[in-house]
Amino acid sequence: MSTLSNILEQGRRALQVQQLQMQVIGHNTSNAGTVGYSRRRLDLSTAPPGQNGILGVGAGVDVDRLARVRDTILDNQIRQGTSTASYWTARDEQLGQVEDVFNAMGDRNLGTMLDSFWQGWHDLANDPESMASRFVVRDRANDLVNTLKRVHDSLSSQLEDVNSRISAGAEQVNSLTSAIAELNVQITSREIGGEEASDLRDSRDLLVEQLSELTDISVQEQSDGSLNVYTGGHIIVQRDLSVPLNVDIVESDPKHKVVLTLGGSAFEWKPVGGELGALYEQRDIELPRVLEQLDQFAADFAQAVNQIHATGWGLNGSFGQEFFTSGVTGVENLELSEVIQADPSAIASASNENSPGDNSLALAIAELRNYIGSTGSSLDQQLRNIPLDTGSRRASAKQQMEIENTVLENAVNKRFAISGVSLDEEMAKLIETQKAYEAAAKIVQVVNQMMETVINLKQ
Repeated sequence: MSTLSNILEQGRRALQVQQLQMQVIGHNTSNAGTVGYSRRRLDLSTAPPGQNGILGVGAGVDVDRLARVRDTILDNQIRQGTSTASYWTARDEQLGQVEDVFNAMGDRNLGTMLDSFWQGWHDLANDPESMASRFVVRDRANDLVNTLKRVHDSLSSQLEDVNSRISAGAEQVNSLTSAIAELNVQITSREIGGEEASDLRDSRDLLVEQLSELTDISVQEQSDGSLNVYTGGHIIVQRDLSVPLNVDIVESDPKHKVVLTLGGSAFEWKPVGGELGALYEQRDIELPRVLEQLDQFAADFAQAVNQIHATGWGLNGSFGQEFFTSGVTGVENLELSEVIQADPSAIASASNENSPGDNSLALAIAELRNYIGSTGSSLDQQLRNIPLDTGSRRASAKQQMEIENTVLENAVNKRFAISGVSLDEEMAKLIETQKAYEAAAKIVQVVNQMMETVINLKQ
């Protein structure tokens, strides 16, 4: 049968448990707005019954465990979603910067400059003996060349900016992996000693999610509570060790190209997913493609104009003069020839000698806007397609970014519903705990009075 001491022990245990429950509620409410905090839950169970007399009497309440509320499957989904959303966000941003280069010129964009160039030749054809028209052709050609160079230089400078961001991202990766390894040590040492390490686990999970913003990762929890972190099949955190991400600058590259390697590996590590993955793709694929398209246009354009112009006669009687410099391979070496720059009268409009009124060559150059270049498009369309293609790719990236961010937001909201702190729920638990504590205290008080009664009976 139960004795008064058994009942008193039940009351004492109940008081201790409710005090601990109150502490958990206080910790939850204090961190209701803390980023990365997971709600704590105190799981209770019935204490094993004692064997007194003919009946087995319960020993009251016991603490089963104190743990944070967390869904590991959902955590993995959020890490993957974070990496994907970060990739598309960075991709949209980078493509937006390319698009801004073309849009920043407003009415003096490449298409407008090219239209003005062709129109200049039409005006010259209307008045082939005019020096004024030749000055206009020269100036509009210079405007087009300068605009092309401005766009080309702006895009080239973006390569340097991207390399700088890759370097900064690599340093951030190293900082995060080092911090995760340190937390692995703290968590394992505390939990082996029987202590609770939920706060440290929250901090580690937050760092892992920040790491997933930079590149695609996967994690594997070990039996001792530590996390191994992998990226692209390579381990970058193993218990107390982190593999450094090395940043090497290619000295021969004028844009200071950055090459990343893992640990002691001599092979380049190319990130997949996350912000770093998007930056790598922008540097190695997107920007080079646009620059190559501009260079290809410059080469095709200069070659087509020179080929016709060299067969004509200038107003000053010159013949065989190229309009642009020879051997143009791209925007960087696209220039008007020194002769044309110095003396616009050398600009040819006639196909026949001693025919100042002949406009056939000027018309032929004006019609080059429809000339099919190496890309299979007309020169006019070839240049216009470059910003159009960039805008289309940016629109696609923006749409995908919005989709991925929505998916991620839904997953984060779902996790908050599981792991987040609801102040209403905590207040309800607080009232329940208060009542349970008062009841346990009342039991202790009554048992104490009963014991006094028994003691007084013996007097």
